[in-house]
Amino acid sequence: MEHTNIETRDAETVEQLWQSVVPGARISRAEVIQPGLSWHAATEPGFGFFDYTIGSTMLVESDPLDHVVVGRIAGPRVAGTYRRERIDTAVPFMVVDRPLEIAFSGRIAGAGVSFARSEFDEAARRLSGDDTLRVRPTGYAPVSEQRLRYWSRTWEYARDVLLRSQERSPLVEKQARTLMLEASLLTFPTTLTEVLAAGRPARPLPAPVRRAKAYVEAHAAEPVVLADIATAARLSPRGLQYAFRAATGRTPMQYLRRVRLDAARAELRSADPSVDTVAAVAARWGFSNLGRFAAMYRGEFGETPSTTLRS
Repeated sequence: MEHTNIETRDAETVEQLWQSVVPGARISRAEVIQPGLSWHAATEPGFGFFDYTIGSTMLVESDPLDHVVVGRIAGPRVAGTYRRERIDTAVPFMVVDRPLEIAFSGRIAGAGVSFARSEFDEAARRLSGDDTLRVRPTGYAPVSEQRLRYWSRTWEYARDVLLRSQERSPLVEKQARTLMLEASLLTFPTTLTEVLAAGRPARPLPAPVRRAKAYVEAHAAEPVVLADIATAARLSPRGLQYAFRAATGRTPMQYLRRVRLDAARAELRSADPSVDTVAAVAARWGFSNLGRFAAMYRGEFGETPSTTLRS
């Protein structure tokens, strides 16, 4: 990913930076920019993650074009209009297909994430099991307070990974991108959330994949390697990798990790914090590196294992 950290008072530069994450962003009117734009972003084709502050009296039109944009803008004098409706920009909102108009005066703080529309659709099909699904918005605000907290915690984790960490790990950055994509899909009302809420049956999984999942779920607390799962599925390891990813969007070992994380979370929720420890629970579910376990756990659930244990 390309990482950008810059401060500027030049309106043309401000517009170009916004366009790097929202392709159709355009400044219609701007007075003296004071304080200047403080911009922090991580971008790559089809994805942008950003955090900024700026002061001015300004009118901005942000057209997502072929992207989906989720963001929030906080300030004492901010007015947002989307689909001919005034919206509360301090609460995360989703912009699809039509432009958002923002007028502000004074200092604002903005944050958000953008995805290529095609990637949004592909992820929705993977989550729903419907290969024909196309994401269409049915609203712009989070579907519930719980989903709002989920999105916000995921964004905070992604900010730590993409904007604040001094270590650049492509694998961890890719994970943060995927987590943000799924959190955005599940938080805002679209045709996907309608499909999931209606409980429509997804396309049945192939028999080898069903056998692999059943084996993982039955043996998650035991030492498991890919060859074991492949034997249970009656496929070669390479064949299982292909079939499992094609059907579920993840590898067998990624599914094993998620099953173990879910099991560890359930145990932490019911554990006695005066007796049990995070390290003991993690070890029971195959996580020998406590730091790595804590990072994966926070990435999946938006809180630390110790927070779950104490709650």
